[in-house]
Amino acid sequence: MRTTKKIWMGLGLLAFAHASSAAPLTLYGNGFSVTYDTAQTGLFGTGDLSGSLDTLYFQPTRFAAVSNGPEVSTSSSLEFTLTIDTGYRLNGIVLTERGNYTLHNGGLVDVSAILGVTANDTLGATILNLAPAQPLNQVGRTSITWAMSGLLAAPASTAQVFTVRLDDTLIADPTSGIGFIRKNYAGFGIMAAPVAVPEPSALALLLAGAGAALWARRRRQPAA
Repeated sequence: MRTTKKIWMGLGLLAFAHASSAAPLTLYGNGFSVTYDTAQTGLFGTGDLSGSLDTLYFQPTRFAAVSNGPEVSTSSSLEFTLTIDTGYRLNGIVLTERGNYTLHNGGLVDVSAILGVTANDTLGATILNLAPAQPLNQVGRTSITWAMSGLLAAPASTAQVFTVRLDDTLIADPTSGIGFIRKNYAGFGIMAAPVAVPEPSALALLLAGAGAALWARRRRQPAA
């Protein structure tokens, strides 16, 4: 009986430890906020906001693929909720990724990214497929940097809440020797722009025009 109790206590502690390792986080940027659970960021780790408060970024330390033989791939995903502040709209997201690689004796390494943004009200979505502009096949003993960037337009929607998901894959495929590639930065530039508000004079003209049209319509109606 005591043994059974110890087992259940142990399982309970494991469940508590797992639950405590994942926590919802909210970051407040310029015209938006981002909420995610640390369990939803995979190898990307914990995110932060840039000093200008317009970019959510991650700096992974363990996101890599390495091989000294057959092709090896490493994949990871992250997901977060993007809420646009009242008085703002989402125009798009600029995804930027960086890292480094080493390729000793031929072959190649590669990286690919799929960024999706879904409007939570209409479920309308847009998708960006991103890859390096040039093949990552430079041979050398020193580490070589790589980078890629692309713009994803927001879905056609008046939504203020969006789900953002990024799926990334690294590939190491050397001909011989060692192939190594690592990702150390992923940044999301949130393009949240203020919604244009009519100037008081323009608003007054608009109201005056509407009033004049209503008055003219009433004059044309026959008397009962």
